[in-house]
Amino acid sequence: MKLVRVVFAALALPAVLACGYVLLRNFLFFAGSSGVEYVPFWLGAFCYIAFQAAFYKPLRLYVFGHELTHAFAGILSGAKIKKFKVGKNSGSVVLNKDNVWITLAPYFFPLYTFAAITIYLTLGWFVNIKPLYPYFLFLVGFTVAFHIALTVYIIGIGQSDLKTYGVFFSYVLIIFVNIVVFSLLMVMAFPKEASANAIFSGLLDASVNAYKFIFSGVHLIWQAFQKTN
Repeated sequence: MKLVRVVFAALALPAVLACGYVLLRNFLFFAGSSGVEYVPFWLGAFCYIAFQAAFYKPLRLYVFGHELTHAFAGILSGAKIKKFKVGKNSGSVVLNKDNVWITLAPYFFPLYTFAAITIYLTLGWFVNIKPLYPYFLFLVGFTVAFHIALTVYIIGIGQSDLKTYGVFFSYVLIIFVNIVVFSLLMVMAFPKEASANAIFSGLLDASVNAYKFIFSGVHLIWQAFQKTN
């Protein structure tokens, strides 16, 4: 299975890189063209980065969310929680089963961001949430920056989770699912600017074009090889 995962990750890599480029391009375009309505989002992201740089990394809060995400992914996969522990710099959750989604979920699911979105949308059933939109955007920006900064940090210091299914496979899967998740976040947080159909059509087109480009290159090389023989 390890070889199968490596081959799968290698075959998926062109699509993942192409989709990553498209997401980054869309995000930069949005960043450059968004109006004052979205200033709270950028302010929230800046505030978290400034907080971490000036004070400290809130690792206990991150670890709690990290382990809770493992637990939620386990519950959704039919697992039972046997032990849940959170420390200052590390934690653990023991389940009666495991799979790739349970193991890697914290690296691509920004729990606190989705919690903010869920609370905001739930409030919409009871009150007028339009006046709350700037505060919602601030929380989304703050929690997204929190997730990205600390996920990159803990991956950088080494995580045994990534070795369970192979580091290369884990990285490719984490990047791909993050692309999908952050595309969804753009649609949910910026409905006026981000169209789900446009974003995901763009990702699909980029993937197809990446493989067309590779196939064309291989075909040209093969033709050149045949001519020399």
